[in-house]
Amino acid sequence: MSQFFWASKKARMEDPSAVGLGQLAFPLLMENLLRCTVGLVNVTFLSHISDSIVSAISVANQYIMVIQVLAMSISMGTITCLNQAIGMHNRRKMETLSSIAFFSNLLLGLLAGAFFLFCSGPILSIMKLEPASIGYARTYMQIAGGAIVIQSVEIVLNDLCRSMGRTKTPLMVNLLVNIVNLSCCYLFIFQPIPIHIDPVIGVALANVLGRLAGLTVAAIVAGRTGIRISLKALRPFPWEDLKLALSIGIPGGMNNIAYMLCQLVTTSIISMSGEMMVTAKVYVSNLVQYIALVGMAFGSASALMIGYRIGAGKYDEAKTIRRIVTRVALLSNAFFSILLILFRAPLMRIFTDNEAILQIGMTIILIDFVVEIGRALNNSLSGALQATGDVRYQLIVNQSSGWFVSVGGSYVLGILFGLNLYGVWIAFALDELTRGLILLRRWRSERWLTDAERRRSILAKDA
Repeated sequence: MSQFFWASKKARMEDPSAVGLGQLAFPLLMENLLRCTVGLVNVTFLSHISDSIVSAISVANQYIMVIQVLAMSISMGTITCLNQAIGMHNRRKMETLSSIAFFSNLLLGLLAGAFFLFCSGPILSIMKLEPASIGYARTYMQIAGGAIVIQSVEIVLNDLCRSMGRTKTPLMVNLLVNIVNLSCCYLFIFQPIPIHIDPVIGVALANVLGRLAGLTVAAIVAGRTGIRISLKALRPFPWEDLKLALSIGIPGGMNNIAYMLCQLVTTSIISMSGEMMVTAKVYVSNLVQYIALVGMAFGSASALMIGYRIGAGKYDEAKTIRRIVTRVALLSNAFFSILLILFRAPLMRIFTDNEAILQIGMTIILIDFVVEIGRALNNSLSGALQATGDVRYQLIVNQSSGWFVSVGGSYVLGILFGLNLYGVWIAFALDELTRGLILLRRWRSERWLTDAERRRSILAKDA
């Protein structure tokens, strides 16, 4: 198994697919850690002003995250095919697929930015926030959401760098984003130098400036990978390649968007119990997001490595990698969840001194242990099945469980049974476990092999 964890520098220079789990996962872990920290920094700064502002910005961010997830899904479809093309050493396909991903996300970002800029008011009004809170959320959405094209393009360039063996580039990008975001948040909110700017506007601008700095670095490094991104690579237009990428990207996108929509609906359900429950949910979410980072990093790393091996026809190695990653995810999620339970009181006090919110949050963290076990299965198996191209089945499973178990369970347990946020979190746990166990059964059935072979035959053209 050691050969799957680390590869020599010489081997990696000769072949981007010759990379180990550790070499991919550790930069991904730090990247995910830094990505989470951007949100944590913003919430921490805003919590010094008002709990209501925190809840308002969190609602706006959920809409923005829908587009972020969609951009990641489009990139996922083409990058999954790109990884298989790398495994087959088909350079022409590599450049074509990279160009498809770049221009697709560029268009998505421009359209979504215009939507957030002009339609923020109507879409926020359905979330049952206080009038003042809607004003804060709209301001943040128009600035941070209006500039979403920056992050849409950055996502593609980071994925391209990672697939081409530049695994540290996304880490550098997210480190720079954090430095700029943190510096600007401090400057705009605490104002050591008198700057007459609204705190909500300041946090939104800090987010945009950080992303712009990250995009600059990602663009420079992507240009050095040797892969050309241009409109010429799309002439004549590669309809078959686009169809292949969309066959993964669209179901994957619908899968992720459905998850985000479920989160929006459950937030609306939580808001029926009062703003205090929404605020507690925001604070807990910002803590528990760190639990799954190791499992997520190894899951994302396995998606690349399994993709390379699917392209090369090495299916037994793909199965071994999946087993390793599932075990790592389960153990790490359990360990960090227990750690958070032990230190939940001082960590919750970082955000608030409100005793009612503290008690709610600390109880939710106990329930979250079960959520993280199910999430470990999902993180490892989703990446593995994605790498094989088997995303339609995931879409059916995630849609069904998300709406019936997560949303339906949240309403029944949280509202009808009066358990409020506790009931919602129990529904989250049932949802994660349901999806994880079904996806595990799907992988073991090996029904993904037929589709994997079909995709290999298509990508083999023009080799």
